[in-house]
Amino acid sequence: MSEPRGADFDAARLRALRASLGLSQEQLARRLGVSFATVNRWESGRTQLSPRASRAIEELEAELRARSTDDDAGEARPGQLPLAHTSFIGRQRELAELARLISQPEAGDSGASPRPRLVSLIGPGGAGKTRLVIEVLSRQPPGSAAVFVPLESVRLPQSLVPAVASRLGVHDQPGVELAESVRAALADSPRLLVLDGAELLREEAASLVTRLLTAVAGLRVIVTSRVLLGVPGEVCWPVPPLECPSVAAGAADIAASDAVRLFMARAGDRLPGFQAADVAPHAIAELCRRLDGLPLAIELIASWVGTLSIREILQQRAVLLDSGPASGQPGGRRLADVLRVSYNLLDAQAQRLLPMLSVFAGQFGLEDARAVLEVDGATAAIAIRALVDSSWLVVTRGAEQNRFSMLETIRSFATAQLDQDGEGDAVRRRHAVHFAALAVASETGLTSPDAATWTAHLEQVDPDLQLALHWADENHQLDLGLDAAAGLWRWWLISGRLAVGRSWLSRLLTAAGRRDDELTGRALCSSAVLAAENGDYREAVRHAEQAQDIFRSLGNQERTAFAATVLASAHRYLGNSAAARRSFQAAMDLRTALGDRRGVSVAINNMALLELDNDDLVRAQELFERALEIKRELGEPRSIAIGLANLADVLLRRDDLEAADRVLADAAGMAAGIPQLVGTIRCNQGSLAARREQWAQASEHFLAAIEVSQASGHPHDAVEAMIGLAKVEHQTGRRDEARLQLQAARALSADIRSPQRVAEVDAALAELTAQTSVPQTSVSENPLSENPAAQRAPAVPSELTPRQAEVLSLLAAGMSNKQIAAELFLSPATVERHLATMYRNLGLGGRVEAARFAIERGLAPDALSSRQKL
Repeated sequence: MSEPRGADFDAARLRALRASLGLSQEQLARRLGVSFATVNRWESGRTQLSPRASRAIEELEAELRARSTDDDAGEARPGQLPLAHTSFIGRQRELAELARLISQPEAGDSGASPRPRLVSLIGPGGAGKTRLVIEVLSRQPPGSAAVFVPLESVRLPQSLVPAVASRLGVHDQPGVELAESVRAALADSPRLLVLDGAELLREEAASLVTRLLTAVAGLRVIVTSRVLLGVPGEVCWPVPPLECPSVAAGAADIAASDAVRLFMARAGDRLPGFQAADVAPHAIAELCRRLDGLPLAIELIASWVGTLSIREILQQRAVLLDSGPASGQPGGRRLADVLRVSYNLLDAQAQRLLPMLSVFAGQFGLEDARAVLEVDGATAAIAIRALVDSSWLVVTRGAEQNRFSMLETIRSFATAQLDQDGEGDAVRRRHAVHFAALAVASETGLTSPDAATWTAHLEQVDPDLQLALHWADENHQLDLGLDAAAGLWRWWLISGRLAVGRSWLSRLLTAAGRRDDELTGRALCSSAVLAAENGDYREAVRHAEQAQDIFRSLGNQERTAFAATVLASAHRYLGNSAAARRSFQAAMDLRTALGDRRGVSVAINNMALLELDNDDLVRAQELFERALEIKRELGEPRSIAIGLANLADVLLRRDDLEAADRVLADAAGMAAGIPQLVGTIRCNQGSLAARREQWAQASEHFLAAIEVSQASGHPHDAVEAMIGLAKVEHQTGRRDEARLQLQAARALSADIRSPQRVAEVDAALAELTAQTSVPQTSVSENPLSENPAAQRAPAVPSELTPRQAEVLSLLAAGMSNKQIAAELFLSPATVERHLATMYRNLGLGGRVEAARFAIERGLAPDALSSRQKL
């Protein structure tokens, strides 16, 4: 009984639709891709519509309703652009570039370059492709002919040409192919045809566009799609995310960024009266960055304003993006729905490989992808090309190799798919193994002639190195973690990531317990290096001695020599010259016996440092020059730069200023990107300028040396620069500032327990006091004792570094970023970075909340001296 009623309904429905469209049964059959007899049976009620035919009929009905709506709104012109329901925000650069690309050269402008005839706007779902092209076309001069064809609701391949025909106002004609009628309509006058959302009909769209461009001379086509059509002559125009403010941006720059402006506009639509003053600008900036500047994601998140606070939205953003109404419901559009459509367009191979690539934390190269995907290079390249062409991957082009990455919102979707597929554990293991191997290789790679290439590469992959260590720790893969961490010591040292490295090594060594194998010895030695450079000399001695004992028991002379070198350096920093000399000599003997020329050059350099400490300048210069001869033969830029910086120190003490100038210039050219070396060289350049009484230049060099040394975790180097700056301030009449600078230097020296640096500061204090006859401020001779100011200072909260506590204290005192920078001898950009980090880590909404936090934690200026640079 139910089937006849269904057939009767289909028949009446089909007859009404055909009458509304003005089509014959034969014409409707062609539109639906069926025979005349089939349409006849449907309309007579003899057969019921198939599911496929029902979907086609629904599309025609939707087309008819859209046409009726356009007529009601006064949109009588076929193919007219859709009306925008919201304001267009930002993208001025993209608007100008795209307008130039699609505009016709003016008549008579023979010198104008030809415009491309086919431009494809490519981007992931939610990138704003459609909105951008509508805005560009709406700004074209009056009379510009543009036919806009939305394809989002067109699902059947045979419906593509009818959809274009409908927007052109072209009707079926007996005996004439509909595609030919479309061609004829477009040939009447040069037009711009826009196919919006062509990814679902890629092959059919490519075929139609090729045919039309060949047949219609004046035609130009714009396509918006998530994938390229692959048509000859197609110009790919990737639609970028909206501009987001940087981490260090101030309130004005945040408010001016396109992403924040879009958020504020849509939040205002949701909650009338919503204003920038109602929220913390840095929280909005962070939210937009986490959403990758993706317009759809920003608009979806903005709809939660009024329900949740900005901080709550930021914390719950991943859940909120997919918590709205599903597609198909009134007002429904979830990010996962949009991404799912794109994912379903991929072939089976790409669908399998895409989730695997989501394990990368940062940018990755072809070789990285090959290792994680566990495929050969050609397969990896083909897969990556497909994912780039379909907007899943972002390309960062480089001179030597391109790098690839995913937007965070896209990565979240792909990661969920990886876990759903059940391959997550195996893929993450391959990722960790690959980057652990890279970490181990970096120990020697950073001393090779290709050290600069290694440095650049490690900077790019550092997020994935950290991810590999996390995986090893969380999955109890202790040997993998120890191997990677032990190999990364040189990278952590030269990049200024000493705190990161020490934290990992401490965690892994604690887990290892009292093991006495080579792997544990390597980790102990690496920990000792970082501890010594970080000013924790006693810890350095303890770990270096343990490592030396392990390597001796194993008969590993090379590693024993390395441990002896580290041990000697720690003793030297502690002022134990005799112990330092014994260990340096032991390292020298082992390196010589092994025939290790590089190791010998390092040993000679270290012996020269001891002679420099003893003021034997002639012997020190002789040894430094011998070490440099070997280093130049080996061709290691970083090692040569270290030797040059040390030689310059000797030349300065011997008053050979011209030679020191030449040596420092050579060293500076090799030290770029190595914070510790940059700090040492800038300090020497400051000393050179001071010897020439070029006080402004000297001050600039010393300030730069202090900043880079403190930022990279080398406090003993910072103390040396602070002493130099104090002497410059004294010479220029800023005697109070000089005294306070030396007091800060002494506090830092005591903090790192360096008798050598304490003695140097005390000598400088005595020198300046004698010159000015000003009573010296009482300071304990015991470097480990606490002075009264330090006893009064509250403990720095665990959420903050000592430097951040200083910045926060001065902010609470009402200082501007520029004033804070001057007070702490930092650059304004560094102050902004510190504030941005604090705002993010503490969840603060700006300066007012930060000042309140400082007062509540006892960090206000009356509790924490602004001069304590710990």
